[in-house]
Amino acid sequence: MSQLSEPKQRTILFLIADTGAGHRSAANAISNAIRLISQQEQEEWEARAQKEAVVAGNASDTHGSSYSKDGSQPLEYRIKIVDVFEEYSRFPLREVVKLYGPTIRYNPKLFGEFFNFSNREGSVMTMSSLASPLILNGLLRLFTTIQPDVVVSIHPIINFVTIRALRQLSLPIPFITVVTDLVSVHYSWFAPGADAYIVPTEQAKQLYLKRKLDPKRVHMLGMPIDPKYTHEVKPKEALQRTFGLSPDLPTVLLVGGGDGAGGLHTAIRAISQAHLPVQLMVVTGRNKKLYALLQRTRSRLHVPAHIFGFVNNMPELMHAADVLITKAGPGTICEALACGLPLILSGYVPGQEEGNVDYVVHNDVGVLAMDARTLTDALRRLLKPGSPELQRRLQNAARISRPASSFDIGRKILSFLPAADQPGVWQSQHSHMVQEQMSGRLHSAIRIRRLRSHLTSPISISKNTVMRRFSKTQDISSEQPGAVTKASRRHKRNWM
Repeated sequence: MSQLSEPKQRTILFLIADTGAGHRSAANAISNAIRLISQQEQEEWEARAQKEAVVAGNASDTHGSSYSKDGSQPLEYRIKIVDVFEEYSRFPLREVVKLYGPTIRYNPKLFGEFFNFSNREGSVMTMSSLASPLILNGLLRLFTTIQPDVVVSIHPIINFVTIRALRQLSLPIPFITVVTDLVSVHYSWFAPGADAYIVPTEQAKQLYLKRKLDPKRVHMLGMPIDPKYTHEVKPKEALQRTFGLSPDLPTVLLVGGGDGAGGLHTAIRAISQAHLPVQLMVVTGRNKKLYALLQRTRSRLHVPAHIFGFVNNMPELMHAADVLITKAGPGTICEALACGLPLILSGYVPGQEEGNVDYVVHNDVGVLAMDARTLTDALRRLLKPGSPELQRRLQNAARISRPASSFDIGRKILSFLPAADQPGVWQSQHSHMVQEQMSGRLHSAIRIRRLRSHLTSPISISKNTVMRRFSKTQDISSEQPGAVTKASRRHKRNWM
């Protein structure tokens, strides 16, 4: 037997954008699953090491032993989740991306028009060309800094430029796309050149195949939801006591997604005015204004209501409820299915979430209720004692739910990593040459941007005596010094 070397580490890089909470939630779900897989691998390895030590007559202090016949240890996984637009893109790209949340909340029709307009090859290629100069060098800097062994995208609009950046590195870094839309899959999700495309539904897979891409690279593994949805929870009665709920009233959970959109206030008002014999749990997400409004008006509602902001215990809330009312966000839909909750969809983001409505209705796990009358009627049917509609939807939810999807996705990602007995992607001589080349290129790009900023800055002109005199003669020196200084500082910051 020989002493083991230190376990090798592999780096997994997730690329996201915090447009809503869905992309980060999906990345967190997969990363949590990978950590649990790693823990299981370590426990299994330790058990084998103990068994080998016992067989060899060396059973003393074998827990966590560093000995094994084959000298191998499980890989360790270093996981990085990066909002690439916020941290590595330049103005105006990072500001444009931030418009998603306000747009779907205040003008969803406008977002739907943009989604449909951009959901075609020509539009995607044009947007990719415009975005590349604003993020390509940032991606190269990210990759050479983090040195990932695999890159996983969980956002559609980053895929084309990411593949371009990886090709410029000329390193065999696998690139995997995890699609987080159930049916209305935007054209930009399927950028040619990825090593694998993980999709949540058969409808999404068919859209992929329609693009004439390699059928061997698409894997239908479900929507990534947190591994907590596979855990056993307390009985519903115990959970209801935890949340201060009455055991004598049906519980309706209302969720608006990370940004709190989806007609929550309208749905609450409709249930209250109908005097339905229910109690409410309302999750407003990051919508602080709605949270404050509901807290102020809760005493005037005709039904008991418990108001929550952004929560981390959604599995417990769902298991305590009898019905879920939500907008048609894909993550929340799949979480509800995992918890066996029938759905009432109170709204959807045009374009992006229209297919999610079709998915829910076609599989008969819920209905769309965009007005007060439809919503209250749907609730009455579901909460009627012995409701056949409720039983049918619970059976359908159990049929199509995939609570362990994040583990399946995690294992697929891990299968692209170099084996423990192989060198990592960044350990070859070629990779060192690439790092040196990229370092020189990025430093040159920064110098060029600084020079360009200096040459175009009003301050550099004003320092020249001749130009200053000429400016006075022509009466064009009307800018305020403070404004010039702020603009210069902002310009410099955007280039850095």
